[in-house]
Amino acid sequence: MTSRDLIRIAAVVILAAVLLPAVAAACPLCKDAKSNTDYPGGSASLPKGFYYSILFMVSAPFLVMGGLVLRIYLARRRLRAQPTPAPETADGASAAPLLPDPRGARS
Repeated sequence: MTSRDLIRIAAVVILAAVLLPAVAAACPLCKDAKSNTDYPGGSASLPKGFYYSILFMVSAPFLVMGGLVLRIYLARRRLRAQPTPAPETADGASAAPLLPDPRGARS
């Protein structure tokens, strides 16, 4: 690497160190760092933003668990829809199964 390459890398690092804190200051808990007039709508949009972020955080576990339960339900329903072959004995006659059907009772 030449000294020009090192100078370019140093310039990029310095530029990133100067510009990235402005982007990182956009977290929702930086409300004390900004005045209410900095937000569109004044002070009304700040509580509204917190309200929707709390709703999202509270509903996320229910959505994940609901998705898992739905996936299990659909997999079990698909498994029950498949026909079960009857076991046969050596002489070709159908034999009663030794274990119960894992897919549940069938009528």
